[in-house]
Parts: sequence; C-alpha cells; structure tokens
Amino acid sequence: MPKSRASSEPEHHNTGTPPTIRALFLTALLNVLSDMDGRIDPLLREHGFFLSQLDTPYERVPLHRYVALLEHAATKLDRPDLGLEMGLSFGLADLGPFYALLRASGTLRGALDYLATFQSRLQSRTLFDSHIGPDCTTYAYRIEDADIWPRRQDAEFAISGHTHLIRQLTNSRWAPVSVQFEHAITGREEALARFFRAPVTGSQVANGLTIRNEDLDRPFASAIPSEDQKLKNILEWHLLDLMGPDSKPAEGLAALTKDIITRRLGRTHVDCAAAAAELKLSERSLRRRLMEEGTSFRLLLQEARQERARLILGSPDLPLSVAAEQLGYSDTATFSRAFKDWTGMPPGRYSRTPR
Repeated sequence: MPKSRASSEPEHHNTGTPPTIRALFLTALLNVLSDMDGRIDPLLREHGFFLSQLDTPYERVPLHRYVALLEHAATKLDRPDLGLEMGLSFGLADLGPFYALLRASGTLRGALDYLATFQSRLQSRTLFDSHIGPDCTTYAYRIEDADIWPRRQDAEFAISGHTHLIRQLTNSRWAPVSVQFEHAITGREEALARFFRAPVTGSQVANGLTIRNEDLDRPFASAIPSEDQKLKNILEWHLLDLMGPDSKPAEGLAALTKDIITRRLGRTHVDCAAAAAELKLSERSLRRRLMEEGTSFRLLLQEARQERARLILGSPDLPLSVAAEQLGYSDTATFSRAFKDWTGMPPGRYSRTPR
C-alpha cells in the first residue's frame, strides 16, 4: 500500500531546520476529543506527544508529527471533519496574550497582519500572506515543506480557525467572499459551503480566505481609545520577547529568491524582474549575485516548479490542466513534457506511483 507522507519521517528536501509548531495548537485537538478520557494520552504518545506539553504552550514541536497526528486521529476516530471541528473549538482565549493584541489592533486587517507578523514564530516554514485587490484581499496559508502530506486536517483547521476568530472579533454572522483549499474536496463542496457560508473550491495552489476590504478596514465595535494605542506596541514587544527569536535561519540570496518564486508561483506572474524588485535589486544585480552563489533564476524557478508539481500531483482528482496553470505553464502539453524531463515519467503515471 502507498505510504502516507505525513505518517513517516519526511526527508525535508528544503534546506534549513525541520519545520515546527507551538504546542499550544494541541489544545484545539484536545478540545474536540474531550470525551475520550483515557484514550487521548495513548493517541498523543503514538506520535511523540504528551499531555504535559500543554503546560509549556510555547514549546516548539515537529510540524510533521503534529500534522500526522491530526490525520491519524481523523481516520482512527472516523471523524473526517476533525479539522473543521478543531477550528470551531479554538477561540481567542486559547491564543493567550494574543487575545489582547488582536483586540487592540482596531481592525480585522490589523489583527490578521499581526498574525502574519508572528507566523514564523508560531509555525515555521509556513506561508501566511495576503494579496490585496481593489475590492477584496485573499489571505493564503500553506505549509512550505512538500514532504508533509497529506495535510487536509491541518489546512481545514487553519482556515476554519481563522474564520472562527474573525467571527469572534466582528460578529457571528460574518462570512468570507470565498474559501480555497489545496486538497481536493470532490463531493464535499455543498457541505463546506454551508459550513463557511461561502463558495469553496479545492485543488488550489494554497489554502485561503478571500475577504471584503470593507470588512477588513471597518473598526471593531470595541476598539480601544486612540490615547491607548500604545498598548499595542507594549503587547507586541512582550510577545516577541516571550516567544524568542524568529525561527528563520540566516539565508543567502538564492534562498530568498526561491522563497519569492514559491510564494508567487500559481498566484501571480513570476519572473526575474519581479523577484529583483521585491529584493530591491536591479535584475542584472540579482542575476550576477545568484551566479556567484552557483545558481540562476531559471534553475530556482525549475526547482520550485518541480517541488510544487510533486506536491500537487499527490492530490486526488486534480486535472493536469489545473496543475499546469498552478505551475505557470501555458498548457498541459508543455507541463507534461517538462515533468517527464524532470522525472523520466509522465505526470499521470507519477500520480499513480506509490510513494
């Protein structure tokens, strides 16, 4: 039988230390499994976790084991919507001192910006960014380690959890414009649409929430007085000190460029000029410095495409046309030729090959 990537020790093809998550997020799982009594501890221990870790909620734990625990629990307990349940159970109070910081931010956009600021400290090697449009903004969430898969429960916990937090900060009737998931949702579209009160699509480049700008910029009803805005700075300073330094290691220009490519891939145009502009360099300077590090923009783009292709071809029911579009290819034939050059087999056969 094919082996689940999340259920074994992943190879971590990306450079740097393995990704981590704070132990506090185990709270969401324990909230929904509170009726299991003595069966919780054995389930946690099977994946190297202990109930005592909740006494140190900011302890870093391996992300791949956490994701595997959620997938295993959903299957073993026959709770396919476990991630959605976790999101509904995880409230502002579970975030500890973040509760006050999010309230003090004044607007929904401010609150989500704070979550983005702390993302790498809460969960490393994980994308949480925004794309601002004229009427709406899309917030994307995606674990950047392709070896951590399947990860449906984590994705649905993250998106339902953000939705629940937004409803607590605004009002219980709030709904996003749309919801996106990176995994296939075939047969679940209507149920998920009822859950989020919005259209939901699967097999996307990242998990995401699309939110109206007017919702994001509307002041909270309980906004703090302007003379107390300094409270935000104090809270942020103390939280940064409490959580320690950013987990991101020092990176060379090649790693930074590849990160830009990965974030843009499938979402917006990717070329050397755009990457150089984000790095505040001229295109010529970027190409020269990448050459000095022994690589090139073309090679980094190819590496990012290969890693993403292997990831999305692991998703069931994903048409090759969608994969080609997400990877920035003009058509399926061009993508198929490129993939065969990388792996020696066409993408259709690769997706059926046990890994």
